[in-house]
Amino acid sequence: MKSIYLLPLTALILWGCSSNIASETGTETKSQPLGKWNVEGVSQKGPFVTGSTVSVLELDGNSLVQTGNIFKSTIKSDKGDFSIAGDGLGSQYAMIEVNGYYRNEVTGKKSSGPLTLNAVTDLSKRENVNVNLLTHLEFERVKKLVTEGKSVADAKAQADREILTTMAMSESSDAFEDLDIFKSGDENAKLLAISVLLQGDEDVAGFTERLGKFAVELAENGSWNDSATRTAVADWACEMEQRNMFGVVKENILGWGISDSLPDFEKYTSMFWADNYGLGKCSNSNMGDTTQNTNPLSKRTGEQFVCNGVRWESTNKNSSNYKGVYGTLTDARDGHTYKTVQIGEQVWMAENLSYDYQTEITQSLCHENKQENCDAYGRLYPFAAAVDSAGLFGDGCLGCGGSGFVESPAANLKESSRGVCPEGWHIPSRGEWEQLFETVGGEDVAANALIAADDFGSDEYGFNAYSAGGYAYGFGFQGTAGSSSATYWTSTHYDPYGTGSYLKPTRIRIDSDMVDFQVGDLGYAFAVRCVMD
Repeated sequence: MKSIYLLPLTALILWGCSSNIASETGTETKSQPLGKWNVEGVSQKGPFVTGSTVSVLELDGNSLVQTGNIFKSTIKSDKGDFSIAGDGLGSQYAMIEVNGYYRNEVTGKKSSGPLTLNAVTDLSKRENVNVNLLTHLEFERVKKLVTEGKSVADAKAQADREILTTMAMSESSDAFEDLDIFKSGDENAKLLAISVLLQGDEDVAGFTERLGKFAVELAENGSWNDSATRTAVADWACEMEQRNMFGVVKENILGWGISDSLPDFEKYTSMFWADNYGLGKCSNSNMGDTTQNTNPLSKRTGEQFVCNGVRWESTNKNSSNYKGVYGTLTDARDGHTYKTVQIGEQVWMAENLSYDYQTEITQSLCHENKQENCDAYGRLYPFAAAVDSAGLFGDGCLGCGGSGFVESPAANLKESSRGVCPEGWHIPSRGEWEQLFETVGGEDVAANALIAADDFGSDEYGFNAYSAGGYAYGFGFQGTAGSSSATYWTSTHYDPYGTGSYLKPTRIRIDSDMVDFQVGDLGYAFAVRCVMD
């Protein structure tokens, strides 16, 4: 009789073993009840700030649709950390959703509005879940794959591969739920890189829209084929890298005091834009090779790049001997962020102003009326626009400007007035320019020390002088945008006779081997550099 029951019992044992094995390989029963559970982790874009809401929402295992069972908590500190526990779930699958303000890695500041990120997880297998940009992008794609018959585990693995592939990055060896932008390692570097890339120069509204469109497209076909947006992101990243601005991003993130080091995310931002431009890989094996950006949608189409053994560099890149750290200035009027640099006791913008000043009297403009010149080199300002003659931001030169060769147009000009500059900054006077030249060693060496140009400039102080082009009414555009001869308005009268009878604005020209103060005839439009109050 014993032998009669032995076979069925053995079969039962084998069936149970095979069921356990299936569970580990991702073909497990979709749902199972769960008793007491707890989960903790960090929520990061940059980190969500204290008080942000954390919700654990139970999901049906067959569809990953919410069942209505919800548990809530809040972010405990500005590190983005949370902890939440509960008892009694009909399914082990849950969505962890975080909503609140976050720290923007690019600007270093708290976001201007709230953001929602989420992650899908198996609470029967995890007590630690990090919510981040990659877990959020993964979610809708995982839901679709599950409804098509894949297990949650297999769906997550496929979605992870697809996301990294579409961002021109290699497959991850870690689950997205384990990643942390403040920890070392390539996988964490990929997370930080993608977070920075998608943020770009967008505010929270623009970023949310970009992220939503990406997630929807990814859910449908497992890739991100929005060529226009991808190229815009690539152009931004290339510009940031060529101008050494990712160092500012690092300083912003480290300035939060959460970690004293970051993973090498720049390696992966570089991979993304190089792939978008069709440049291929850059390594020691092809160091010195040159190739061209073949993306027709890029504003840098046709630009030549050379492999330095690690990354691609533009052959048009201006040289600089500056090894210091740049600051940043975000203009509250339009959200534009500029590099800034301290030289001696002064703090200067290290880029030309790009605020679009428009009044009935006068307007700023782009060299040759091309927006790409404004994007790359800043805007040109007639004198009336430079000094804010309409009084939009102050009364430093109300009614100044006009047009043509008119006597005494600058009679109301107040030195070091704000003009068109951002709040807290102003149009430098002749004396402030002279102080700058003295700090860098005198007028004889100032041009070389301040201009960023391959043929003669060394840009030793990070001032990065370059031209936005010159414009003369009646004669068309003069000069070349981005050339090494730079002319800027000052806030000082030009009074060569000392009589007060010939008052015109003074401009400063920084040329290949000299700096020179000249009369600023009103028919011209020049670039503007602002200095901090």
